[in-house]
Amino acid sequence: HERRIMSFEPFACFGSARNELIVEIISKTTAFLSTLGSYLIVSDIAKKVRNGKETDPYQRIMLGLSLCDILLSFFYVFLGTWMTPKETGWLWAVGNTASCSAQGFFFVFGGFGELLYQMALSLNIFLLIVFGWKQETFSKKVEKPMH
Repeated sequence: HERRIMSFEPFACFGSARNELIVEIISKTTAFLSTLGSYLIVSDIAKKVRNGKETDPYQRIMLGLSLCDILLSFFYVFLGTWMTPKETGWLWAVGNTASCSAQGFFFVFGGFGELLYQMALSLNIFLLIVFGWKQETFSKKVEKPMH
């Protein structure tokens, strides 16, 4: 009696190896660009802090959002199938159960963090525009408890 660890059929979702390759290349390219863009946002805000400049709540929310996006884009999308256990037979799958679990952690942490920071950003813009709040008011009443 042979015991199989995982039983995924390669190309089941994409129809062919060619389609799977196309999806992987596009996913990795867009994830790289997203990670790069988020890194640039983080480095810009870090540069302001190093130079002793004040940051406003919008910038701090964007910092959190960008850090979570780096986790999600890099570990989940860019590394993608590389972290998937090789037993799956998926294209470029060279990982193991531990790498897959680590990827799952970054997916949940990054994805949930992105969701929460996107909600914070929406709330910030809503309160500024609709109720005429100032960034200082948002910082004191909402931002500190939010983080």
